[in-house]
Amino acid sequence: MNTSSSSERPVRLRDRLRDETSRAILAAAEEVFSEEGLHARMEQIAARAGVAVGTLYNHFQDRQALTAALSCSRREGLFARLDQALLAAEGKPVREQLRAFLSAVAEHARAHGRYLTMLVQAGEGPARANPGKSVLDELAARAEVVVQRGVAAGELRPEAEGIHALALVGMVRAASARTLGGGAGWDALTEPLIDLFLRGAQR
Repeated sequence: MNTSSSSERPVRLRDRLRDETSRAILAAAEEVFSEEGLHARMEQIAARAGVAVGTLYNHFQDRQALTAALSCSRREGLFARLDQALLAAEGKPVREQLRAFLSAVAEHARAHGRYLTMLVQAGEGPARANPGKSVLDELAARAEVVVQRGVAAGELRPEAEGIHALALVGMVRAASARTLGGGAGWDALTEPLIDLFLRGAQR
């Protein structure tokens, strides 16, 4: 009998259950915050997640820890979408790579639109004046992948290194603020944004 494997299995099960509970709490927090704002009662979130309030606090020490974990989870979700989209678009014309980049942002906005809209209304989140250097750096790094691929393929101008990526991030931020604020949707903005970017960066 392999005592080592049998003793490790309950630990892995506990970890899996803990992770599933954390995800359920974060999903409930996103829903409740979207409906009630960032000052919604923790009891409401626990009830929505189907757990006791004590269980919620076992996973997240306080409201600040919960909101920080939710923001981190949703940021990581955005970057995962972007990475997957850029991987799938590798080797394609730069217009298609730009479309993949913007579509990943749009998909994330559609999946979490109510929560993101609430953050905008509260003066928080991606549209605030200073959304956090790490967020902008991560977006710029992925935008730079698209730009470098376009330069390598001879489709984009190589001068002003780094500026094109920053311009793309600026366009994404402006479009996000507009769509979350109730303006035109991403479907109406994607192609005009691509055209605008290419007019400034294309050979």
